Amino acid sequence: MRAVGLSNHDVRQLDAARRLGHVDTLQPPFSAIRREVAARSFPGAPHITPGHRLQPDAVGPPYGRLQRRAGRPLGAGDWRSRSPDFTGLGLRRNLGLADALRPIAERHRTTVAAVAVAWTLAWPGVTGAIVGARSPAQVDGWIAAASLKLAPADLDDVAAAILRTGAGTGPLRP
Repeated sequence: MRAVGLSNHDVRQLDAARRLGHVDTLQPPFSAIRREVAARSFPGAPHITPGHRLQPDAVGPPYGRLQRRAGRPLGAGDWRSRSPDFTGLGLRRNLGLADALRPIAERHRTTVAAVAVAWTLAWPGVTGAIVGARSPAQVDGWIAAASLKLAPADLDDVAAAILRTGAGTGPLRP
């Protein structure tokens, strides 16, 4: 076996797995609206050993999907109908954050999605971001994040946008 990785495990589950052997990588949900993992799981935090790599999963929910959902009902069987990120106040805050990130995207001549992914990649210990797409056009919306380096002023602007909109919970900047 070359490496062991876990996906979507909480700290308790990670600790249990580490009692069985070394865990090389963790793939937690992490984004500008799902920041909780940053409070407890990045290198230097008590639950992760130095050198541990994080590969965030689902750097979203994707803002394009949020915007398409605004004003459209979700089916009863759709998992998003039970998600606070896609309904009510959570949806309004997340859409507000997408709008608040637009000036940063314009400054870099890119998309809001690219800024959101680049923000995630700016965190210490993050080695990659897994971003879903259902079409080539969606990939075009965030592929620029691979080469987008946000400056400290950009990170401050993202943190201010998060505070202003009340989107998500957790630390505001790396």
